[in-house]
Amino acid sequence: MSVGSLGAGSGLDLESLVKQMVSAQKDAKVKLYQDKIDGYEAELSALGKVGSAIDNFKSSVKALNDDELFTGRDAKIAQTEGEEVIAITTDSTASNGSYAVDVNQLAKGSRVMSAPGTFSSADDVVTKKDAQLTFKAGSNEFSLSVAGGTTLSELRNQINTSEENFGVSANLVDDGSGNLFFTATSSIEGAGNTLKIINSSAVTDADGNPVVDTSVEEPEEVVEDVPVDEPSIDDPVEDAPADEVDELDIEGDDYDFANDGSIPADEAKNIADVEEDNDAVVAPEDTESDSTLDDESEIIAAATMEKNTSSTLDNLTTEGVFAGLYTPLGDEARDAVITVDGIQIRNDTNTFDDAVAGLSIEALAPTDKTTKVDISFDQKTVQETIKEFIDSYNDIVGMLQASSDKGAVLNGNSMIRNLQSSLSTQLMSSHGSSGTFTSIFDLGVKMDNKGQLSFNDAKFNEAMKRGYSEIAPLISGENGLAQSLENLLDNYTGSGGMTNSLKDSVRRSIDNTEGTLEAYEDRMVKYEESLRSKFTSLDSRLAEMNSQGGYLNSVLSKM
Repeated sequence: MSVGSLGAGSGLDLESLVKQMVSAQKDAKVKLYQDKIDGYEAELSALGKVGSAIDNFKSSVKALNDDELFTGRDAKIAQTEGEEVIAITTDSTASNGSYAVDVNQLAKGSRVMSAPGTFSSADDVVTKKDAQLTFKAGSNEFSLSVAGGTTLSELRNQINTSEENFGVSANLVDDGSGNLFFTATSSIEGAGNTLKIINSSAVTDADGNPVVDTSVEEPEEVVEDVPVDEPSIDDPVEDAPADEVDELDIEGDDYDFANDGSIPADEAKNIADVEEDNDAVVAPEDTESDSTLDDESEIIAAATMEKNTSSTLDNLTTEGVFAGLYTPLGDEARDAVITVDGIQIRNDTNTFDDAVAGLSIEALAPTDKTTKVDISFDQKTVQETIKEFIDSYNDIVGMLQASSDKGAVLNGNSMIRNLQSSLSTQLMSSHGSSGTFTSIFDLGVKMDNKGQLSFNDAKFNEAMKRGYSEIAPLISGENGLAQSLENLLDNYTGSGGMTNSLKDSVRRSIDNTEGTLEAYEDRMVKYEESLRSKFTSLDSRLAEMNSQGGYLNSVLSKM
């Protein structure tokens, strides 16, 4: 037999004896306390689930009690899925009825681009000295400081990354034949919001006319590359786009095209004429007898450019920034236009919020066909909300039943019993006025013997036809079912509700029991210490007696 230190003197296993005595005194009672704590914790967990179920049910009750539930409108639009031309949202102020809607035109932003031959490489330098560009679209505006030596690709990146940019996207497009086009697209929609890019650093002479920048490197070589007598305005412009410009911004000045897309001769001459003493290009004097340019020569800036790397904007304007940009026909910013019941309505975006009271109409695609829109009470949302309420009711009733069944943690809990009874009572009671409907069971709702609800769509639709206006006070009126249930549930939810109060009580029971267990374990420690003290003394006495006995045996053996 192994003997611990406690029995070393006597040779007895006193250590095991102490442990057995402590265990006999301690184990049963500790288990009793721990089982009690485990029971409280299980009850606390079950109450947490009950609280969550009550909160979920209360959310569905609130949805049923929404003031706008029975005032909402539904818009039925006669259009093919995947080919929608309009989208409509409604509010309670919309009038029931039918509307005929045509989408004549969508709102759009604008685009400007460089003329053919202006650039051939993303590395073309756009200005050889510091300048400033201002971008405008309606009331929106931002400016960029462009450093001398900036390349086309660097300018594009500077535009796109500007923190003040209101929605301008710059890009470079290569047509594969030596032309590189700079494009800038504005997201600002609406007539009058066409993008303008203005050189804010233009240099003019005493008369206010733009002059050539004499700081341009090797100006005489540029003149040689573009002779005075060519190209003729009569000559076709290579790669000129078929859709031409309605406005051209040259060196800070705006020039307007005629209604037929051509430029009046006097304006064309002003665009191209530059004083000879500045080594400029002079426009030919002979123009068409009708004082207009043909379609192939509408872009005057392109007629003074050659396709080579030296034809940067620095060679074409006073400070070399953004003359030669134009807005292609059809790329101007424009309004959206719709027609409602024969009345044409314009807007600077595709969403018409104020065209028809209670309706927000979003134009999605232009069409030559009239789209019929029917506005009526939103019966579908009412039906779906009642179904969600029924599902939520069944969930909480089922959960309360399961948690209070025989052997369940909350079996016999008075709060659970009271809630089950109150829910059933509220559902069975009459609500609203004494009209066509007095309870939810008049609307196609049925209850089985387990307290679970079901919903009959056909009976509900029939009830809606019989008296839509009488359903609202029954469900969500001041004395309706939803308000009664909400008042009931308020007693169980929130920090002062019965559910949280009961959970607080259970937590206190857990704390008290844990405190009692801790105190008892402290007593057991002292009890063990007392046993060890006593058995240590016993072990010492027995060791002494064993020693004396050995001595006597030794003496007796010698006699």
